[in-house]
Amino acid sequence: MLVALFGYGLYSASHSAEDTSPQAPAASKLDMGAGLRGDSLETKVRGDLKKILDGQNLLGDRVTAIEEGRIGSAGPASSEAAVGDLPNAMPGDIPAFPPSPTPSELERADGSLPAPPMPSAPAAPPAPPVERQVGAIGAATSAVVAEGSAASNGAKKKTRTIYLPPGFMKARLLTGIDALASRDATSNPEPLIARVQAPAVLPNDVKANLAGCFVIGNATGSLAKERVEVQLISLSCVDFDERSVIDQPIKGFFVDTDGKKGLSGKVVTRAGAALARSFIAGTIAGVSQSVETTFGNTSTSALGTVRSLDAGDALKTGVAGGLSKSSDKLTDFYLDLARQAGPIVEVGAAKDVVVVIQEGLALEIKPTTTTKF
Repeated sequence: MLVALFGYGLYSASHSAEDTSPQAPAASKLDMGAGLRGDSLETKVRGDLKKILDGQNLLGDRVTAIEEGRIGSAGPASSEAAVGDLPNAMPGDIPAFPPSPTPSELERADGSLPAPPMPSAPAAPPAPPVERQVGAIGAATSAVVAEGSAASNGAKKKTRTIYLPPGFMKARLLTGIDALASRDATSNPEPLIARVQAPAVLPNDVKANLAGCFVIGNATGSLAKERVEVQLISLSCVDFDERSVIDQPIKGFFVDTDGKKGLSGKVVTRAGAALARSFIAGTIAGVSQSVETTFGNTSTSALGTVRSLDAGDALKTGVAGGLSKSSDKLTDFYLDLARQAGPIVEVGAAKDVVVVIQEGLALEIKPTTTTKF
C-alpha cells in the first residue's frame, strides 16, 4: 500500500513539472508577399492587363481624333479641350497632314517606287590646246600666181622650199634588222626603213603633215647597251595632188617606246661552235709540236745542238710537224668564223618608234614632170 502511494506521488510530481516548464516561443509568420499567393497573383495580372487595354484604348482614341481632325494646330489647349485628358502626340504645333489621294489616283497607282534621282554628270574636262597643222607638202608656195599665165608655168618648174624645224614624229619599222655589235660594225652599218604614221610634232603646238613619208637610217649594234643605234639618212615624201616630191638628207635618230635613244633588241651570238672547234684545233697543234721534238737523238757540242734522225724517226717527225701546222691553220680559220658570227642585236619589223629630227633643214619641194605617178 505504501509502495503504491509513493509511486503515485512521484508520478504527480513529474507531471506537474512538465506542465510548468517554459514553452518555446511561437514561430514567427513568414510572409512571402501577396504576389506569390494564388489569389493575389491573379489580381495583379488582371490589373496589368487592364492597364494595357486602357493604354490601347487611349491610343485608339488618339488616332481617331487625329484622323477626324479634332486635334488641330491651335496648340495644346485646344487639343485638350477637344479630346479631354488626352495628351498631345507631338510637342508644340502639330504639322498638317498631306491631303489624302483621290480614288482616281489610287486606281492609277501601280505600287512601284519612284525612280531614284540621277547623279549629276561630272564637269567636262578642259579642252585640249588647239594645234595648228601645216597643209600638204606641195601647198608650200611663196606666192599665188594666176593659172594659165607665163609666170604660172614658170613657177611650176621652180623648186620650192619649206623650213622644217627640229621635232619628232611617230613611225613604224617596215624592215627588221640584225645589227652587228662587233668592232667593224660602225664601218659597215645596216640600212633601215620606217614609215611615218602621224604628222610631225613641231614647236608651239604646230604639226607638219608628213604622214606617209619614208625615213631611211643606218643601224649599228651596241653590245654594251644591248640596243640598235639608228642615224637618219634621208626623208622621202610624195604629194600626189600637188605633184611634188621631197627626197633629201636629214639628220636625226630613232627613239624606242621606252623613251631612250636607240631600239631595244635581243642579243644573239652564234660563235660558240666555231670557238669550240678552234680550241680543239689549237690543242691538237700544241700536242703535235710536243710530240715532234721527242723523236731522234740530240747531241750538244761547241758548234751547237744537232739532232740526228733515222728513217723511222724522220717519218714520225714529219707526220707530227704536218699535223701541228695544219692545226694552226685550222685554228685561224675557226677564229675568223667566230669573228664573222659575232654577237648581233635583233629587232623585228612592225615595231613602233619615234623619229627625232635633230637639226632643222629646208625641205626642197621638187615638182614632177608628169601629171600622175
